[in-house]
Amino acid sequence: MIYIYFKITFMQTRFFFILMFILFLACGKNDNVEPLFLDNSFIAARDNETWKGTTEISLTASDTLIFLAVGKGLDNGVMVAKMKFNGIGSYKLYDSNGSYYNTLGGDVLISEYAIEEASNGIFSISAYDNENRYIEGSVELPLKATRLNNPEIKDSLLIISDGQFKGFIREEILE
Repeated sequence: MIYIYFKITFMQTRFFFILMFILFLACGKNDNVEPLFLDNSFIAARDNETWKGTTEISLTASDTLIFLAVGKGLDNGVMVAKMKFNGIGSYKLYDSNGSYYNTLGGDVLISEYAIEEASNGIFSISAYDNENRYIEGSVELPLKATRLNNPEIKDSLLIISDGQFKGFIREEILE
């Protein structure tokens, strides 16, 4: 009787350790979990739907920061913001200093938006490392259509909200 009990207990213990070993191997340190967003990227709500992609950030010789946010995929839009750059702070964007372009296939312009008249967008830089040319921040843009080339698009308003970005300012200075 003791022999049978010992044999069953030993088998259960052995099964338990084998199962734990398999689970341990399945849980690697590198599970390729993608963070919320990577360097040179952004995430925002575009009309209350998640929109994310990559950023291109440049600085001109006259200290104008040019920010491009390009959505993932060919038909996912481009946001542009331009402002006189003075480091960390909030910048108000008016008229054509904040815009959005929607494309078909990445090269056919189907709609164009700019900041609404008598309104402004906000582009905030919360972190700036001058030595590494790295910035982080947020963006909010209330936009109104200036061109709609797609009859399926009926709404002339587009709101980009809760935008977060981070990235490196390109090394070359634009003239």
